[in-house]
Amino acid sequence: MERHQELFADAVDPLDIAEVLERSGIGPQTAGRYRHGDVFSLAEELHARVPRRATEPPPAEGEWRRRARPALAAGAASAAVALLLWGLSALSLPVPLGEQVAVFAAAVGLTLGRGLPLPERILLALGVGGLLALAQGTGPPQLALTVGTGVAEWCARWYRHLGSGHVRSRSSREFRARMRPVLPAVLLVHLSVLAGLTAAALALPGAAGGHGAAAQATVAHVAHAASSAHTVWASQGAVWAAQCGAGAALLLALLLRHGGRTPGALAALASACGCVALARVTPPHPDLITWACALSAAALLPYAWIAALSPTSHRLATADHGEGEPGP
Repeated sequence: MERHQELFADAVDPLDIAEVLERSGIGPQTAGRYRHGDVFSLAEELHARVPRRATEPPPAEGEWRRRARPALAAGAASAAVALLLWGLSALSLPVPLGEQVAVFAAAVGLTLGRGLPLPERILLALGVGGLLALAQGTGPPQLALTVGTGVAEWCARWYRHLGSGHVRSRSSREFRARMRPVLPAVLLVHLSVLAGLTAAALALPGAAGGHGAAAQATVAHVAHAASSAHTVWASQGAVWAAQCGAGAALLLALLLRHGGRTPGALAALASACGCVALARVTPPHPDLITWACALSAAALLPYAWIAALSPTSHRLATADHGEGEPGP
C-alpha cells in the first residue's frame, strides 16, 4: 500500500486500483495472503482505506458565459437575416413575406431550438420566425427586433437561473414571494435594451429611406412642417408600440419554453403570429399591427405569470445539465 499510495489516492474507482495491482504482478495468491479471494476484493478494500487526494475541479464555465453564447448566436443569426432582407429591399428586390418567414425560421431553428424534439423545434422556429417577419416590416425596427431575440433568450435563461437558486425555498408560497418581483424586472430589462437597440437602428445611415425620404421632402416645405412632424411622430409611435408588444410576447414565449412549458410557448407564438398576420391582411392601418402585438403580449401574460412562478418550471434546471442543452 505504501508503494502505490500515490496512485491509490488518485483512483476514482476500485477497478483503477485493481489494474495497478495486476500490472505490479499481484495475483490471487498474493491477495490470499491479505485474506482476500481475488485482486478485485483487495482493490475494493484499498479504495476504501486510502484517503482520496483533494483534486482541483476543472474550471466550471461561468453562468454568464453559458447564457451569453446561445443568446449571441440567436441574435447574430436573426440579425444577419434582417440585414440581408434590408439590403435586398434597398436594391428594390423585396422578398415575399412567406420566404421571409422561412428564412427567419431557418436561422431560429439552428439557435433557439437546441435540445427540443424535431417537431417542437420546427414549430418553435416557425413561430419565432413568423413573429420577426410579421411584426415589423423590412428595415431598422426589424433589425432591432432580431437583435432583441438574443436579448430575450439571455433574459429567459437568466430568469430560470434565478429561479433554480430559489427553488429550495421552504414552501411554494415562499418561492413565489421571492420570484414575484423578478419577472417584471426581467421584462423591464428586456424592453429597455430593446428600446435602446431600436433607437440605435433608427439612427443608422439610410434608416430613413423609402417613405422616410418622401417625409423629408414634405418637411422641407415650411407650410406643412407641423403636419409632417405630427405624421412622423405618429408613425414612430406605432413602430415603438409594436416593437414593445412583439418583444414582450417573444420574451414570454421563451420563458415558457425554458420552463418546460414548450406546448404553451408554441400556442402563444401561434396566436401572436395569427393576430399580426390578420392585422396585415386587413386594410392597411398603422395601429392594427400595434394593437395585434400588444394584445398578443397581454393575452399571454397571465398564463406566463402563473407558469413562471411555479417551482416545477425551475426544478428542471438542475436536471438538464447532462443533456444536449445546458440548463440556464
